[in-house]
Amino acid sequence: MSSVQELLEKLAPDIEAELKPRLQGFIGAFVRAYLPQHWSFETEEGTSTVRIDPTGAVTVVAGAVKSPDVTVKGPHDRLQEILSKRERPSGRVTDVSVVAHTAKGRAALDQVRGRFGF
Repeated sequence: MSSVQELLEKLAPDIEAELKPRLQGFIGAFVRAYLPQHWSFETEEGTSTVRIDPTGAVTVVAGAVKSPDVTVKGPHDRLQEILSKRERPSGRVTDVSVVAHTAKGRAALDQVRGRFGF
C-alpha cells in the first residue's frame, strides 16, 4: 500500500505537465498571479505538502507548511483511494475536509475540485 506522500509524488509530474503550458503567453500572466501554492494533505499517518513554485515546478515534501493555501484532511485510506484512481468519484466526497485558506488557494481549488469530488 502506497502512502499519500508517495501518491502525491507520482502525481507531481502530471500536475507540472498540465500547469507549465498554461503559464505561457498572455493568459499565463493571470495564472502566475496564483503561484506559488502550498497544499497540505493531512491524515492520521502524517502530513505531506505539495509545493508549486512560480515557474510551475511541483515538489512534495513531508510535513506541513506554516501557512498553506489549501488543507486537505481525511482518513489515509480514503485520500489514498481518491489520489490513486485519478478519476472523478461517482459521488461527492463527504469524509474529506478541504479548506482554502487564501484567495489564490480558493481559485485553484475551484479549478480542480471536480477531479477529486471535493
